[in-house]
Amino acid sequence: MEEEIRNIRKQLRLAMNGIIANSMREKGMNYKLIFGVPLPEIKQIAALHTPDADLARALWQEDVREMKILATLLFPPEAMTHDEARRWVAEIPYPEIAEQLANNLLPLLGKADALAVSLLADAESPFSRTVGFLLWAQLYKRKKEVNPASQEVFLSESFCTLQPEDGREIPWSEKRAAVQALRFFGRLSSVHANEVLEIVHPESPTAEQQEFYEELKFEFEEWDKDSSESRS
Repeated sequence: MEEEIRNIRKQLRLAMNGIIANSMREKGMNYKLIFGVPLPEIKQIAALHTPDADLARALWQEDVREMKILATLLFPPEAMTHDEARRWVAEIPYPEIAEQLANNLLPLLGKADALAVSLLADAESPFSRTVGFLLWAQLYKRKKEVNPASQEVFLSESFCTLQPEDGREIPWSEKRAAVQALRFFGRLSSVHANEVLEIVHPESPTAEQQEFYEELKFEFEEWDKDSSESRS
């Protein structure tokens, strides 16, 4: 495995982009090492290696942006438990890794909707709720079957994030993730779309809530138009 990790380092070094790496550091990504490799090229490197849980775990522990992303691509989904998934979520350093973990690995786990519910219930890990909503977005985007009770939790937690009643400051990444999940949920049917618009638009919306409402309303109108044209 050490030899394979050395090969991965070599492949990343060959694909290194100093301009991208410097830009990421300027944006506050303080990894020990950033190669600045674009995501499509990271996926190409992943395709050269056989998925392996131990290799992925070793890559995840490295304080290197590209290795953490590769870990999410090389971990066999059937080998990851929900407990280990939650540990990885607790170790996420930056929003990009939250998104990659939610996109590449978590939707492929068994009972992923149950995992999403447990992530929304975790208020301790900084990125847990963000990943939970991003995971819901992937489940609806991929039209995965979800438990109705889990779906009710998702809708309730979306409401709490976008219409907080206790004056809590909700992280921007969490709000955007909730809106993204609601977007794909609303695309499932016009009934779901109307339900989403009720969640994001209270009687006296803030400027931010109004913006979310207009964004989703436009999204659903365009989706409905495209759906009608495809049926005709």
